[in-house]
Amino acid sequence: MLLFYDAENVANRHSFAARLRVRAIWPDNHVKLHGELINVNDATSIIEPWQALCDDLAEENPFFEPWALLPALQQFADQEVKLACIWGGPGRQQLVGFAPMRIMRGYARLPVRHWATWMHRHCYYAAPLIRRGYEGAAMAALFELLCDGPHSQPMLRLPHLSSTGATAIAAATAADEDRRHHYQVGEFLRAMLVARGDAAPNREIGLSKKRTGKLQRLRKRLSAHGALSVRMLTDSPECSRWTEEFLALEGKGWKGQCGTSLNSFHREADWFRAATKGALEAGKLKFMRLDIDNRPIAMLVGWGAGAGCSLKTCYDPEFARYSPGVLLEIENTKQLLCDPGFVMMDSCAASDQPMINSLWKGRRVITGVNISGRAPAKQAIVRLCQALEGLRTMFPALGK
Repeated sequence: MLLFYDAENVANRHSFAARLRVRAIWPDNHVKLHGELINVNDATSIIEPWQALCDDLAEENPFFEPWALLPALQQFADQEVKLACIWGGPGRQQLVGFAPMRIMRGYARLPVRHWATWMHRHCYYAAPLIRRGYEGAAMAALFELLCDGPHSQPMLRLPHLSSTGATAIAAATAADEDRRHHYQVGEFLRAMLVARGDAAPNREIGLSKKRTGKLQRLRKRLSAHGALSVRMLTDSPECSRWTEEFLALEGKGWKGQCGTSLNSFHREADWFRAATKGALEAGKLKFMRLDIDNRPIAMLVGWGAGAGCSLKTCYDPEFARYSPGVLLEIENTKQLLCDPGFVMMDSCAASDQPMINSLWKGRRVITGVNISGRAPAKQAIVRLCQALEGLRTMFPALGK
């Protein structure tokens, strides 16, 4: 494959003010792609092709869809965040690959500058958006753009991928074909819920008979405080009220006491408001609540279509002894498993989160992939990073 750059970009290769355009000349049996880095201030200029890409993804990632990422860029991103776009055809005809990227400084205790997928505090999955059927070609073009062009760095880091997802597989395949050094690092597990065909929903919830009986008794005792109801947000006019009630309820719990709730930071609360509204308008919001006399005592927010992510949960500490969060999660699980369009839901929870681990039997392996540039020196740097990380795994005291 031949690669060349626009002369104007080469002349301005030390300035991010000039947009980088990389044109890859592929063999006749491959699509012709070119890459571009876009400043975050220009994100709205690609809304239409970005949305069209989201309608035909090889792997769904709601965190990088416009309705979720645009508010995040507005609230959390600095000017060093760039949008890596891979285009098919001349100009901006069709967007086939997309990811927010940022140059990071330092890795494995080495002063290594590298590109990495940008993630904000509430982003729990970071697979680049790749159009179905373009997995390998788009990944190869992304590597060219970030590892071998005028603004390239020795390494590209793709964190928080599913080890069996289309993105991780395509990244490894494209790196092998380009003879780049690559390796997986940072693997951990988290709970996930997987569709089970026609299986009875109740059997897919990981509860023993003893615990099921206990929760039934708790629910009965809870109902003594008032009329219990489980509701799902369906009306747009109620979205704003539900969102504010969620922020207030989360603030009453331990997160509010620790100063880590969304309402503790105005930027995070504003992001949540905008992203929740956008998810509803996109038809990808799952907002549930458990009420006593129309007063919320537990709420949860998830988003995505067939393959979604559980974003946030909260409950009223006044009713903690009745496990309202668990009761609501059980109702959520039953509804998901009865939905014919449901594929999977990532809990986005910590590996050792006991509540969701006890309810959802599936486990998702989350990993990161590091890819080198083609140059021998760049490959040597990435090999050194791998060796140092291997030593820290063998001798954990080295990492302290």
